[in-house]
Amino acid sequence: MSKRYIILLHISFWILFALVPELPMIFPDKKYPLYYYYYTLSSQLLNVLNFYLVYFLISIDFLNTRKIVTNLLKVIGAISFFICLRLFMMVIVYVYMAGMDYQEVTIRFYNIILETYYSISFTMMALLIKFMIDWFNTQKQKSELLARSKTSELALLRTQINPHFLFNTLNNLYSLVYKKSDEAPSMLMKLSDIMRYMLYDSNSDKVLLEKEIEYLESFIELNALRMKEGRFVAFDIEGDIHSRMIPPMLLVPFVENAFKHGRKNYKLPGIAIQLVVTGTRLDFDIRNYIPTGAPLNKDQQGGIGLDNVKKRLDMIYPGTYSLEIKDNGEEYHVHLTIQRL
Repeated sequence: MSKRYIILLHISFWILFALVPELPMIFPDKKYPLYYYYYTLSSQLLNVLNFYLVYFLISIDFLNTRKIVTNLLKVIGAISFFICLRLFMMVIVYVYMAGMDYQEVTIRFYNIILETYYSISFTMMALLIKFMIDWFNTQKQKSELLARSKTSELALLRTQINPHFLFNTLNNLYSLVYKKSDEAPSMLMKLSDIMRYMLYDSNSDKVLLEKEIEYLESFIELNALRMKEGRFVAFDIEGDIHSRMIPPMLLVPFVENAFKHGRKNYKLPGIAIQLVVTGTRLDFDIRNYIPTGAPLNKDQQGGIGLDNVKKRLDMIYPGTYSLEIKDNGEEYHVHLTIQRL
């Protein structure tokens, strides 16, 4: 909690519990003896002293059950001290300001009850306000630590993604160069586009959905060069994709997974992708045919698979996304829904 709000909290407290109760004393139709005003003033000064001595000098851990006895002794000790101090101050006011003889001053049971009430009230209010401020600051620190932790983890996940895709892409490039394919130059251009996106855009928390789609298209073309059939991938886009933001390289692992583990010579299209944007909602659907008994979730050479994507989704869209993965033995189907881009 900032110092400004702490100061406002203290000012509000004193207006409510010190100034407002004494307002009747300033009405002209009310006549009080002079010593009564001295007593009221001294009582308010003791309230301030009571509050801030407890506030600054007594530290109580309300949440630590092992220190219940210690905490109770601190509170009882503070209350008892200020009861005695208040009663002593009352005698001083009556003797030196009201002109009463010391022997005439009588401390009644009513006086003890009243001073006990004030001591308990201001001691407990000081501890309560201190606890509220400390609790708020603790929660704020936890939130900041959690945010930094999530940021660090997301950064780590991104550093895992980039080498992963680069590794697979270089493997594809090596294959075409080795075969002296005429498609190698085109593949190098797609690799250039991919590298540009990985180096300059994927370090941001979010990028334009259009850029992610451009990357998807380059990635698809890059991998489709290895396919003899040009219609191997069907990629349909619906809705307004402009000005929408999305975490970089969030959708690519699904496409990579389909290429990596998809059945190459089966039905067309071998991979069917559909991306639909409706308002702030995104639906991403991808299907591919699979060989019987093939591993689907991870690369056989140390890939990060879909676990990485799930972790990112949990951190970026907690409670606002759904990810369905189905495998019927012939077709692998992934459907991702993000409710609010």
